[in-house]
Amino acid sequence: MTLLIAIAAILGLLVGSFANVCVHRIPRRQSVSFPGSHCPACGHAIAWYDNVPLLSYLMLGGRCRHCGVPIAWRYPLLEALMGASWAGLAWYFGPTVQLLMALVLVTLLWILTLIDLETGLLPDALTLPGTGVGLGFSFWIGDPVASLVGAVAGYAIFWLVARVFVLVARREGLGYGDFKLLAMLGAFFGWKALPFIVFVSSLSGAAVGSLYLWLSRRGMRASVPYGPFLAAAGVAWLLWGQASVRWYLGLAGG
Repeated sequence: MTLLIAIAAILGLLVGSFANVCVHRIPRRQSVSFPGSHCPACGHAIAWYDNVPLLSYLMLGGRCRHCGVPIAWRYPLLEALMGASWAGLAWYFGPTVQLLMALVLVTLLWILTLIDLETGLLPDALTLPGTGVGLGFSFWIGDPVASLVGAVAGYAIFWLVARVFVLVARREGLGYGDFKLLAMLGAFFGWKALPFIVFVSSLSGAAVGSLYLWLSRRGMRASVPYGPFLAAAGVAWLLWGQASVRWYLGLAGG
């Protein structure tokens, strides 16, 4: 088990490095495979020894070797988060098919979260294939019908909420990327997870969003990305959702 966790941590760091490429390039509609890693500021190719997760950032003092421009904090942060996430999931699920599903999902959610925080976008290039992957896993470890219903219902729920919001508030609230992210989560978990995910993401989003709007003093002019809250609620369901539902049902049943 210890070996599995160690291997997962190392692989997570490496995946985190690639995830940074995805975060930078996908919103710009650039290939994630060509050209190779290079400095966004000067365009100089990054040698392998300057591309070792976490270590290279520390050895370079957080700056490009060639132009001296600071390297964005997101690079080491995402690498560390991915390494820790992969290690934690390996510890939680052990050597199971559920671990493989969890690694794929959490990797997608980290990438989508960082993209949404930086750009306000949830790209189709990730959410649509992610929905397909979730449906694929359902044939292996889930219920394909529940997964398909979850994907359709996830999109439909937020589409309906958005239409009502526009009619009432006369402005856009949720974006189509949010619809597709909830559809992706529905595909991975099935329709039964949707009430939990919608409730938890809405509650946390409202709390954090209200605090941000108050601190920024921008009122309703400010926009708060909703994708990170959906992602966090999805991870909460992955780890504790079904147990919390059983607890609630037991409490309600007396």
